[in-house]
Amino acid sequence: MDIMGALAVASQSIKLAKDLRELERELDSAGYKAKMAELYGNLADIKIALSDAKEALHEKDGEIKKLTAEIIALKSGETCPLCQSGNLKVTSIKPHPIFGVMGQKEHTLTCQNGECGHRETRLVIPAER
Repeated sequence: MDIMGALAVASQSIKLAKDLRELERELDSAGYKAKMAELYGNLADIKIALSDAKEALHEKDGEIKKLTAEIIALKSGETCPLCQSGNLKVTSIKPHPIFGVMGQKEHTLTCQNGECGHRETRLVIPAER
């Protein structure tokens, strides 16, 4: 049951409570007991719905934290393919030894994790003008 369903059941429960207050004293006890049983049933449904909503919110909070961490990792650079904990940063840019005259460059990327030390070179082709 979702939050809206829980609110609808809560509204019904409030109406039942008002009905119980308005019952005349002459009403037989079976009718009174039936209304009380319905009220208790509705309150149990509300409790379950709110518990489910709390669990769903907890799951969504975990998902939000996970996605936030991924966004931060993506903004800070590419993850090192070896250690999977450091980020690759461009530490050197120089013209390609053969194709440098055509604007192509070599980027040297180094892992920022001090224990890893991974280093790689990539060919970068400039965008067409």
